Amino acid sequence: MVEITKKEDEKDEHNEFEKPPIFGTWKTFYSVVLGELVLLIVIFYLFGSYFSS
Repeated sequence: MVEITKKEDEKDEHNEFEKPPIFGTWKTFYSVVLGELVLLIVIFYLFGSYFSS
């Protein structure tokens, strides 16, 4: 019975480290990162287009 408790504790600690540091889920975290990337691409494209002429 003691071994089962230790394994459950290790499992809880492992799940605690799998959570993203800022947002609630990894899906939200990666969505924000992808959105930022798209925004930066658009901003740099517009910046380059404006100053290339």
